Amino acid sequence: MLSQGVWEEIVREGWQRRYAAGDMMLRQGSPGTHLLACTAGLAKVVQHRPDGAVLWLAFRGPGELLGEVSVLSTRGEPRSADVVAVTECVTQVLDAARFRRFVEERGLGADLLQQAMDRTRESDEYRAELVTLSVSERLARTLLRLSVLADSRQLTGLTQEELAQAVGGSRNGVAEGLQRLRAAGAVETARRVIGITDLGVLRRWAGCTCRPAPGRNTPGPTGRARPPVPPCPVCRRGFAP
Repeated sequence: MLSQGVWEEIVREGWQRRYAAGDMMLRQGSPGTHLLACTAGLAKVVQHRPDGAVLWLAFRGPGELLGEVSVLSTRGEPRSADVVAVTECVTQVLDAARFRRFVEERGLGADLLQQAMDRTRESDEYRAELVTLSVSERLARTLLRLSVLADSRQLTGLTQEELAQAVGGSRNGVAEGLQRLRAAGAVETARRVIGITDLGVLRRWAGCTCRPAPGRNTPGPTGRARPPVPPCPVCRRGFAP
């Protein structure tokens, strides 16, 4: 994750563009002429495979860059996936040349490499969860992560089909998982709305036992600033005890 100061600079460098729910924000196969800095809303990243299958890759939200990989590619590679707005999204647009110059002038190569490594680690964890966790457990983790990403206990705009893609299950499996979470008192649901009613219960279903992480500049026991800590692999915020 980029520092708050760098993020604020990126936002100032761009110009605002809004997307309605369902809008295509970035298209797979298109050239990396620009990137988006998401300041509000929720988007999904999906990839269309040669056999016609649609592969869910990630949800993205405020504070994240979208489309930076093709912008930074030294081989001029096209975008590898679609980015679609799940809810209304507000972004700042930066053209490719301007962003590359910004990265070079501020020496952000290492930060962007760390971000890429974090996303690769997330993908590895997701693949492991597909074979080690039940659909209900994966659903609980997905809802917990979305709550962290959106900084809200009310998640809107999501269909059961999208949740099924995200957890690697079927719509019936998601419906059954939501029923179990409702029965446990963790969530309540309406059409395209999921409200988290008991975060503690949802965390237990997700297997999350982390504590909130201290800020990067919070003094440690010796009085020195604490080094950055990796995010919890379950909720992707905080750190494991």
